Amino acid sequence: MIRNLRGKLQLLTQSSQPRAEPPTEESCYVRDESEPLSAYKGLTDVTAEHVRVMTLGESQPFDIRRALFLDTETTGFSGSGTIAFLIGAGFIEGDRFVTRLMLTRDYPQEPNQLNLLADLMDDMDWIVTFNGKSFDAPLLRGRFIMQGLRPRWRELNHIDLLHASRRVWKPRLERCTLQRLESALLGIEREDDLPGADVPARFFEYLKTGRFSLLDDVMRHNTQDVRTLALLLTALARAYDQAEEQPSALDVLALGRSLHRAGDIERARRCFSVASVGATAGMARVALADSYKRGGAWEQARGVYERMIDCGEGGAFPYTALAMLAEHRERDIDKAMVLTREAIRRASADELPGLEKRRARLQRKQDKR
Repeated sequence: MIRNLRGKLQLLTQSSQPRAEPPTEESCYVRDESEPLSAYKGLTDVTAEHVRVMTLGESQPFDIRRALFLDTETTGFSGSGTIAFLIGAGFIEGDRFVTRLMLTRDYPQEPNQLNLLADLMDDMDWIVTFNGKSFDAPLLRGRFIMQGLRPRWRELNHIDLLHASRRVWKPRLERCTLQRLESALLGIEREDDLPGADVPARFFEYLKTGRFSLLDDVMRHNTQDVRTLALLLTALARAYDQAEEQPSALDVLALGRSLHRAGDIERARRCFSVASVGATAGMARVALADSYKRGGAWEQARGVYERMIDCGEGGAFPYTALAMLAEHRERDIDKAMVLTREAIRRASADELPGLEKRRARLQRKQDKR
């Protein structure tokens, strides 16, 4: 028996707009799919050292079986009313890689969806996302707070593959969208994929019509995103394992720079040496010389600058660098002046003012003798 007007209105609304999926008051839609772990060859070989280098962080324990691959589909890209109506989570279970989709079919189901995510996070130490540090994690944290579930949110260690991928592949690929990385690195070409910009409209159309099939493309898109996270993590680990053997010298150079930032100096220098050929030679030698200079290995740095001059690389740069060594390390003002004049002869318009100031300062030092 219906005792109030609100109940009558709800009944009329439900009867006039039937839905393909019978609504429930509290339970979100959950769907699991799984694949053999063998489809993700190398995933279980990802180590704490790989993660340390990828994240440029401190060394911490890492177990891939306690990592949650996370991707969201949202009702927008900003604003307090934005929700993650679909949360995709990937994780290893036994010898399978499971992708679990948690879909809020209507706003009252969001607390159930968030609690299900929290249940997964309770067993994890890490989350792996693509741009999740800037978007997914802050959004989800905010929704937990809005729904009064703040105690259930856990701040897990975070591997953001967008930043890790850019450090390695942006010099060669220029764009590092997830789909670009899939195509260039993983050999995945999506067919009839729903563009991410169209996802919010699909959800709102579903809310209007109740046609659950409108979300099929969204769920397929999200499932692929989650699986790609696992494959991309593996590809990054493999790239660092084989840094000097990469077919692209740009990749070798980029990996060397990343290794250097992570403190793996000797491996970084090997990468710079390998990349000192062809179009990347000048950039690689500059990086190698800079590494030696930072480490106080002045003679090794000098040797790299002289090699650049012998090869006609770097324009004014190696002359300027040697002039600085002559002035500040050897205290040889005359030699520094000769090298500075050579640098001026090869300088670009942007470099010239600074070099003229250097020449004038050296001239004053010579005149004081």
